[in-house]
Amino acid sequence: MKRYEKSNPEKPAAAPKPYRPDYGGISTFQIKDAGRNYRKEEGVRMPFTFVVIISGGEKREKAYFAVISNRDTFQRIKVEFTADPTMDKGKGNPDKLLELAKRKQEHYATSQEGKPDEIFIVSDVDEFTDSLLRIKPACKTANIHLIISNSCFEVWLYYGKFSHKPADFSIPEDVSKISQSFKTYLGGKVKGGVDPRKAVFDIYENIRNAKANYTEGANDIPELFSTNMFLLAEAILPFIQDELDRLISGKIKDFEN
Repeated sequence: MKRYEKSNPEKPAAAPKPYRPDYGGISTFQIKDAGRNYRKEEGVRMPFTFVVIISGGEKREKAYFAVISNRDTFQRIKVEFTADPTMDKGKGNPDKLLELAKRKQEHYATSQEGKPDEIFIVSDVDEFTDSLLRIKPACKTANIHLIISNSCFEVWLYYGKFSHKPADFSIPEDVSKISQSFKTYLGGKVKGGVDPRKAVFDIYENIRNAKANYTEGANDIPELFSTNMFLLAEAILPFIQDELDRLISGKIKDFEN
């Protein structure tokens, strides 16, 4: 085992590039402080939004969005979550995710259900670097926003609890096992692991910490322990903030009831 020393264990690390606001062609909300002080103006009611999320993972990602998908509580947002139905070993190939996203786009273009305001693809890096590089230009052209976590979605969950990259993480000799090793590592750092069903309560910390630690490699793919999930979070936060703050104030009690 070896300590974390570089961002990409498969090849020498290039000088990391800082976060670029226009990553993937997405238009983001400008948030000066994504901590607890982030609040919309009093008396301003934000409009309704409809977002479609196409995910390469099903269990944790779906659980993460489950709370805000409750239309009884969150009435200003509609979330349609879809995982790739042809996933192999729980992982969705980015090429297939793009195909699915385009089918959704075509469906809603002629549907009476209403057109989505945003379509997001949520993918891990894992072994999919080549596929992600292949679909990035197509996503931008189609106005489909590509959200990437390196190496896995748990990196986003990690930044809800910690403000720095995990310098004490030991990269396994078999780099294909980084994601599984990181999940085990996170479970050791946070007793019992981070429950994705409750992780949305940490969204302010997630945004601030993930953005502060975000870097890209020479290929424009997030470096290891980087995720641009904060772009999706920033996009939906104005539509869920009031209701989410009420849940946070009562937190676990209100959530479990």
